[in-house]
Amino acid sequence: MLIWDIPAAGTDLRRSIRYIAAMILIGRYRSPFTRRVAIAMRLLGFEYEHRPRTTWRNLQEVRAANPVGRVPALILEGGEALFDSSAILDYLDQIAGPARALVPPREPERHRVLRVMACALGALEKVVAALYEQTMHPAEKVHQPWVAHNESQALSALGWLAGIAPSPWLAAERLTQADITTVVMYDFTRIVNPKLIPDGRYPSLDRLAARCNELPAFAATRPVGEVDQANPALPA
Repeated sequence: MLIWDIPAAGTDLRRSIRYIAAMILIGRYRSPFTRRVAIAMRLLGFEYEHRPRTTWRNLQEVRAANPVGRVPALILEGGEALFDSSAILDYLDQIAGPARALVPPREPERHRVLRVMACALGALEKVVAALYEQTMHPAEKVHQPWVAHNESQALSALGWLAGIAPSPWLAAERLTQADITTVVMYDFTRIVNPKLIPDGRYPSLDRLAARCNELPAFAATRPVGEVDQANPALPA
């Protein structure tokens, strides 16, 4: 596995840490799970080839990297594949080292970041569950009480996250995975279920998302490509 040690050079993170070359990230940026990995890789200085595959159009290729057939998957230089965004992010943090890790290795900062991440991921899972209920069934079989239940859980999580006073970050004095995961969840929800985030309801999260999306790592992974516009649906 090829690793370079490069001395720190100001704020240019791509030139300041150790990184592994030629990794391949599978999954489109429309997937918030893929996007949070991509953002972390860019912030930590890891180069990667992006293959924006979806399970709807490229299931066999995705399964070749992840037997569950889910994105993201990260293929390392030696050909070994990691899957599940949380496992990939943990690996990247370990390679980047404790000073750069996006989940701090020590308490109390660590649990503060982890609890915000858990809430944001919980909200994301509920948004996805409501989305799939509405897109993976014929209209006459959509169970609206189940949609409403999942949306109410997502709203509760959004309310909790919005109650945190960023300073300017959610869980530490620097940007961490808590901020990344919250913003990718927020952006994804705006795309697939905007009624959950009406204008002005969550001003603190609006400000956080705006601040983060101005950063190059976030801006470069916005889901604006053609592949990101396709919605999941019943197989033809």
